[in-house]
Amino acid sequence: MCGIAAFSATSESELDLGPLIESMISLMHHRGPDFQNFSVDKEAKVGMAHARLAILDLSDKANQPMISQSKLLSIVFNGEIYNWQELRKKLEMAGVGPFVTQSDTEVILRAYEHYGTDLPIHLQGMFAFIIFDKRNNSLFCARDRVGKKPLVYTETDNGIALASEIPPLLLASPKSMLNKSALATILLHNMRHVPDPDTAFSAVSRLRAGHAMTIQKGRIERIWSYWRPTIKTTPVSTQDLRGAIEAAVKRRMIADVPIGAMLSGGVDSTAVVALMAKFTERPVQTYALGMDADDEDLRRARSVARQLGCEHKEYYFDAERQFEIFRDIQKTYGEPIALLPLVHSYELCSAIREDGIKVVLTGHGADELFYGYTGHARTALVTDALRYLGFLRPLARLLPRTLRSGPVALLAEQPGRRKAALYRGYERRDWNQVIQPKARKALLNGAFRECEYWGAMLAKPEYIDESNFIALMMENSHSVTTAADLPAMMASVEMRAPFLDQELVEMALSIPYRQKVPNSRDLSRLKYALKLAVEDLVPNHLLYAPKRGFGHGIQEKDVLLGPWRGIANDVFAKSLDAEGLFDTKAIQKLWNRQIAGDETVSWGFIAKLFTIQLWLQEQ
Repeated sequence: MCGIAAFSATSESELDLGPLIESMISLMHHRGPDFQNFSVDKEAKVGMAHARLAILDLSDKANQPMISQSKLLSIVFNGEIYNWQELRKKLEMAGVGPFVTQSDTEVILRAYEHYGTDLPIHLQGMFAFIIFDKRNNSLFCARDRVGKKPLVYTETDNGIALASEIPPLLLASPKSMLNKSALATILLHNMRHVPDPDTAFSAVSRLRAGHAMTIQKGRIERIWSYWRPTIKTTPVSTQDLRGAIEAAVKRRMIADVPIGAMLSGGVDSTAVVALMAKFTERPVQTYALGMDADDEDLRRARSVARQLGCEHKEYYFDAERQFEIFRDIQKTYGEPIALLPLVHSYELCSAIREDGIKVVLTGHGADELFYGYTGHARTALVTDALRYLGFLRPLARLLPRTLRSGPVALLAEQPGRRKAALYRGYERRDWNQVIQPKARKALLNGAFRECEYWGAMLAKPEYIDESNFIALMMENSHSVTTAADLPAMMASVEMRAPFLDQELVEMALSIPYRQKVPNSRDLSRLKYALKLAVEDLVPNHLLYAPKRGFGHGIQEKDVLLGPWRGIANDVFAKSLDAEGLFDTKAIQKLWNRQIAGDETVSWGFIAKLFTIQLWLQEQ
């Protein structure tokens, strides 16, 4: 788990790459404090840099940038490849070798020699990498299937810069303008981040999950998707699912450093910790955070840790310290991301790192894949209704698009485009609140675009499956993949999420929705297929307990009305219009009405405004 950076200059560029690439990687020291290095090929005008968090093969031989024995290839890589040992054996049988390290990085490099740009389909794990191929002076980049590892890039007059985070790219493109559409998209419905491939800066883009890119002499040559989920045609049994979960946890316990776990006392993290305890003879070191000692999350976690014989530690919310962490998260991420639980994750990861642990397992992704949120019960009912009312679709399509909203929009659209239609409708509700009328006309709805993009990849008749694939890949990525990378990397910790395993993801997507939500009125049966698979691992009183998300006891409303109220008053009083985007008077009025008890909009919307304004004011 690391930080990576690279620059491919154009033929005409006279840029001195050494100082630039060294400065870029220094901004990501937190991602890899064990070793930093960079290299520059002056002839090819390519620079590469790496900040290493050593997890596998702790020797100097595994440092990066790693150069092939032929001297024709080099790589910088962030992530973990869980099938690297099997892939290495396959390569050796094909005559590739010899290998000189026990690292997955070398396997990626040698596999590129063998497979070329088909390489990503052979990798199982979380990854973002950049390979320099001196044979044609090109860069080949790829990101894992669901986007657990980030990769951002910017096109400049001198060439293309790439990195794990946005701030290093601003060194290469210091005059980047705000992307107003991206900032406005954060305000829509469930969005709490800028959806890929956009960022808050018009000149900076993020490579989509499951995509690859080639760069030739400082210019993008091609970007393409190398992955579509494979839906299994044979039924997935409870035994199949359990076997996949066990294999996913076991693969993520391979490391040359100590491993711990985050434990909330919910179904997902409890199942992961129970399997970890099964696969190791040492007590699992577990960590939990809540509002105070009476927090229900902490009580649940304590109970599980006691039952499993874990070495357990718990931590409590500190408003002042956690606001500073919240600010640091926005600075490190480089754009607004309005998710309070990121703060809790960082707090825990810092404690984990202080205990000498570099790797931590979590339950991220299970709710999105197995339908564990209360909203999934409603979406299942909507899915049923759409199936029964399909005969009304021709009538719904006769209505002008401006009159299509909610269920009517879903009924009128074809599979793959239904959630996009909802996000088109959210513009009027959410943007009209605080976006200036003149600015609204020029905005592009990034959530609508990405709903269409990902929806087309899984255009199943069942709306809930379309909706939640989009949630996994785009809508909820702030709480799934970004949450599994950003706060951990800020604390120099690698976070591994077994439920985001490639095999497990495709298996979950293949399970019929009514096996996950058998009864929309019985919320204790949400995520039912998963609960059946792990019922012997989770105490019954927790298995069917009411759903509580991570940090449930620390709500945005309570924080903004309580310990952060003075800060919020100041932030909203100083609201910025972001070059004509926001109506600052409307924002201030909305806040004043909200704190007076007239909760005109959701506290989630207020929290998003607060985050965006805080970020703008600290630029």
